[in-house]
Amino acid sequence: MKKLLLLTIILSSCLTEKKSVKQLALIQNKFPTLIAQNCADKFPIKESVEIREVVTYDTIKSVDTLIKDSIINNEVVRFVYLPGKTITKTIKKDSVIRLENTAKLFVLESKLKTSNEALIVANGKLKTLRTILYIMFVLSVVLVMLKKLIW
Repeated sequence: MKKLLLLTIILSSCLTEKKSVKQLALIQNKFPTLIAQNCADKFPIKESVEIREVVTYDTIKSVDTLIKDSIINNEVVRFVYLPGKTITKTIKKDSVIRLENTAKLFVLESKLKTSNEALIVANGKLKTLRTILYIMFVLSVVLVMLKKLIW
């Protein structure tokens, strides 16, 4: 009787996934801010800022020689402007802000981990099956060879 009572207490105290979902739903209905704060503390939003810089060049060439005469102190002075080029450099900066949902990332990483573990188990079973099939093939070849030798 005591063992049955002890076993009942142990089994009723187990927290299964279904039971924990029900308890979380109950807590969320009664205290939504508590769940939100706990989730925000455990899975904060990860913010990253990426600054990109785009540089463009624009070249303007002048091909005419410009001659300008000026009178300075009663003398005629001739200024000759040779052709040259003007380079305009334009730099544009923009930033990209990325907000990453770490809770979703955590869930996806855990799903990836479980699927990788399942894949490892499936590969192990496949390897075992291949080994068994190889052994059966070798045994059947040996039996055929023995039958030929006996006849």
